[in-house]
Amino acid sequence: MSAFQWRRPGLDMLIAAAAAAAGAASIVLGPPSDLPWATWVLVEASALTLGLARTLPVVALAVNVVLIVVTDVVVPGTSHVAPLVAALTLGVVAYRCGTVTTVVSWATTFAAVLVSVGRDAGALLAGADGALRILSAAMAIAAPVAFGRYLAALRQAAAVAEARAREAEERRLVETRAARMTERAHLAGDLHDLVAHHVSAIALTAGSAQYAATHAPDQEERLDAALAGITSIHESARQALVDLRGLLQILRDPSAPDLLMDPEQMITDAVERSRTAGLDIDLTHDERVTRAPLALRITAARVMQEALTNALKHAGPGSSVAASVAVSDDRLLIDVTNTVRPEPTPDLPPSGHGLTGMRERVEVLGGTLAAGPTGNGWQLSAALPLAVRP
Repeated sequence: MSAFQWRRPGLDMLIAAAAAAAGAASIVLGPPSDLPWATWVLVEASALTLGLARTLPVVALAVNVVLIVVTDVVVPGTSHVAPLVAALTLGVVAYRCGTVTTVVSWATTFAAVLVSVGRDAGALLAGADGALRILSAAMAIAAPVAFGRYLAALRQAAAVAEARAREAEERRLVETRAARMTERAHLAGDLHDLVAHHVSAIALTAGSAQYAATHAPDQEERLDAALAGITSIHESARQALVDLRGLLQILRDPSAPDLLMDPEQMITDAVERSRTAGLDIDLTHDERVTRAPLALRITAARVMQEALTNALKHAGPGSSVAASVAVSDDRLLIDVTNTVRPEPTPDLPPSGHGLTGMRERVEVLGGTLAAGPTGNGWQLSAALPLAVRP
């Protein structure tokens, strides 16, 4: 319960007014008093302290402890409002305050009751029966204390449960955010791997077709070169759309089967597109690779796509490429080596994420990736352990 709810003055005034009305009714319906004005003052004073019970319970209890004794001295036997209000206020003290304050409050109230009872009829507290009456009084005064502590325990348990629920919700949000970021990174990698290769092939094919169309010796050869280039560009663009539709379907329905998870076909398509764009590729594909875990085969296909994309960008049409995907002992090996033509290649903007993304993907599976210049070209090699990390 919030501090605002505990301190609403309107509710405190309503409680005080209701208690005052109940006190007045007890005076009117109770036995007559020799000092009616004193009875009214003491009873109403005790009743009005309930208005302080929520905000100042210890003060309200202290006032009522005093009023128990004063009422018994001034108008003995005429009203029990002060003990009743003291019991109610003692329950609030037990609910709101700590153990030490609660014990002291109970002892003070118990002492005031004993003083009042002993003063009126001290013989009632003597002997075995008196001890029993004292014990009964102690238990009666302890009842509101027990009830208040019980409510306090419930409040504390509810607060702990609420805090744990908030922590669990925060953890869930953090985990969900992390999962979304991971999925975004995965999708970004897929977009790069699938689309960049197609775009590079389209750009290289267009450049080759343009060169052939402008430098062919006769008109017929120029038309043939232009037609071949347009056909290749059309096929690459069509395949890029198919791949993008597959990614979009996965985004719309994550439970749908992944349409892009045929690694061997991905390698074959990448090689064919690169050959159409002008690379002279010699591919060696070990049949044992098809028995490797799917995650490794997909990663191998992605690495092959990236290596061929880099060859298209930097080596240019006419370059020779030796590519292989093989199994050796307990590893799956990918190797792509290409020569570099002396002629300048078309100026294609780098993605900035290709090799870095491939290296991260390979390292997640416990593998390694290396890329760098050779004597007359460039080599990219990767090794993946066949025992995939859980």
